[in-house]
Amino acid sequence: MNPVTDEQIIGEAVRLVDEGMAVTLAVKGASMLPFIIGGHESVVLTRPGEIAPGDVVLARIDGRRHVLHRVVEISGDRVELMGDGNIAGREVCTRADVLARADEVVGEDGTHRRLDSPRSLRAARWWRRLLPVRRWILAVYRRTYLRNIEIR
Repeated sequence: MNPVTDEQIIGEAVRLVDEGMAVTLAVKGASMLPFIIGGHESVVLTRPGEIAPGDVVLARIDGRRHVLHRVVEISGDRVELMGDGNIAGREVCTRADVLARADEVVGEDGTHRRLDSPRSLRAARWWRRLLPVRRWILAVYRRTYLRNIEIR
């Protein structure tokens, strides 16, 4: 029996979102630290609808790979994304490549945290302003808070 690939899982999640269902998807990696901890938290995905800067979206990049990153800028059909845990580099896709929007983060303990709450959006705006020093803040975060949990 062949193992199910990440691409197959994402494809099925996107299909269900397209049908109007909310889908909870486990997150891998550290590109959305400190707001989403890969390997420990999941996100609830819904239809993207109208997206705006600050939204966290699942998007197809270069027609082949998928990322869960925050919308930084929208210009016409062009959408620019950047992971909160990234210190440089942005991805670019079209509006059609935005496959779903992450509305909530689900912790390991089952708690839900809205990504579109005023508090979350304010924190994301402050985090963006801290981009010049984000490298050092993330280093401290990884060595303190994340030290006791294993990022998968």
